[in-house]
Amino acid sequence: MKLYYYRAPQGNFGDDLNGWLWEELAPGRWSDEDDGDLFCGIGTIIGNDMPQAKRIRVFSSGIGYRPVPADFDSGRWKVTALRGPLTAQVVGRPERAVADGALLLSTLPRLKPLAEEERHGTIFIPHYEAMDEGPWERACGLAGVELVDPRQCAHRVIERIRSARLVIADSMHAAIIADTMRVPWVPVASSRRINSFKWLDWTLSLDLPYEPVALPSISLRAYYEGQVQRCIGQDFRLPRPDRESAMAHYRRMMRREGNGLWQSVRPKVKHHLRALPGRLPAQRVARGAMARWDRRRTERMATVLHRLVGAPAFLSGDAIFAQRVEQLSSALDGCWGR
Repeated sequence: MKLYYYRAPQGNFGDDLNGWLWEELAPGRWSDEDDGDLFCGIGTIIGNDMPQAKRIRVFSSGIGYRPVPADFDSGRWKVTALRGPLTAQVVGRPERAVADGALLLSTLPRLKPLAEEERHGTIFIPHYEAMDEGPWERACGLAGVELVDPRQCAHRVIERIRSARLVIADSMHAAIIADTMRVPWVPVASSRRINSFKWLDWTLSLDLPYEPVALPSISLRAYYEGQVQRCIGQDFRLPRPDRESAMAHYRRMMRREGNGLWQSVRPKVKHHLRALPGRLPAQRVARGAMARWDRRRTERMATVLHRLVGAPAFLSGDAIFAQRVEQLSSALDGCWGR
């Protein structure tokens, strides 16, 4: 069986854990050769351009960026579990709503939650695409918070989450794995790329609210990138996220995705808007003003992060967490039948 998941060019621990988790949970079932059987695990990958396959097995995957595949109701798709109730509602499989498959990390003996006295420090994990947009190391240093790069080895990131006292999570899988390791977490949103639909899909699966703290832009570059995303219709963050607004926003996005003309034009618009700052003359006065603006933004970010160390944190109830892990374990066992 061939494994399919999103592979970010620069690395992203939440996606990359697919590369070893399933082998640990179901050893000997995997091959890089195409045998016509595709397994889709953790990630917002339903609707992505997948390899051709006679059968696609969906286990705990989510939707959020693309429309439902046209043949999703056919026998080609075997769905045993979905990430949450929003994905299940969109694809018309409400009975398959369970939770994110990363919860099964808790079933590995080497990743059992640590006792409180074995944990230390507050960590901040940004969205992996935000890492190059500003001086996160400086902001976290000023805030007294440890920065964890989500692009590094997944094993290393997970171990640091496991040993933390508190996780400030811009990355959704930072929150998911913190909850799995029974470490309290605080959700934040650093930019318009933070997808409220995805977050709600997961938090609803564990009967949790989704109340993110909106972070300021850490730099002029990050602010401009946010405006670009807004212009090209990829503003995924909702000001007041709830189930109804998330579903309505997803439907609006999918109407745009169905516009063939816009789909052909959008990449060019995106490219030109992103290239525009590099084409403008940068005089010494302008560069100095931008540097001062960036310093102020970094200091403001540090102030917000420092305040979050004492903010109310989230953690799913033990009973519902155990129930979802049991459901996921049973659903994984059901993946292998014809």
